[in-house]
Amino acid sequence: MTLIAPTRLADQPVDLKQYKRFSPIELPKIILGFVIKNQYDEQRLQIKPIMRPKRIVHDFGDHDQLSTMAFHAIELQGTSQVNHLCETIHRASPITVDSYSNILQYNRLSCDTCSQLLRDGVYPIDIKCLPLLSKNRFKTDYTWLRTLLETNDDLPWFSSWSNFNIFMLCPSFLSQTQHK
Repeated sequence: MTLIAPTRLADQPVDLKQYKRFSPIELPKIILGFVIKNQYDEQRLQIKPIMRPKRIVHDFGDHDQLSTMAFHAIELQGTSQVNHLCETIHRASPITVDSYSNILQYNRLSCDTCSQLLRDGVYPIDIKCLPLLSKNRFKTDYTWLRTLLETNDDLPWFSSWSNFNIFMLCPSFLSQTQHK
C-alpha cells in the first residue's frame, strides 16, 4: 500500500458521498467537532468511535452560488435555546458577524474564537458555551476534549491538534428567499 504524503492530502478534496446531509425538516442541529476541508483533515481530525462521530455535510448560500461545508462531529442533544437562537438569527437575516455576535451576547453566548467560520446556515459558537446549548454532559475542559481524538500513527503527533467548535446548523436563509 502506498501512502500519500500529508501535504498532498491537503490538495485532495473530501468525498462528499461519505457524508450525511440533514434534510431541512431535521434542522436545527447542534454539533461538536471540526470543519473538514480536505483529505488531510479527514485523516488527522478523528473523534474516537465510542463517541459515535458522524461525517456531516451542510449546504449554505443561495442556489446560484451554493457552497458546502463538511464536518467530523458528534451530534448533540440541543436545549430549547438552540431552536430559539435559530429563529432569532433567521428573523435578523441576512446576518453579519457583528449582528451575529450581538445576538450571541444577548443570549450569554459568544463566537470570539470561531467567527471566521460563520456562514449562512452554519453558526459557530465558542466551546465554552457548550453547557448552555447541549443536554449532553460534556466537559468544556480542552484537555478532556483532546482525549476524544484518535491519533493516526501515519501522521506527525502534532497534526491532530485543532480546536473543537460548536456548530449550529440551520436552514440557509438565502436559499429559502430564492423560492419566495
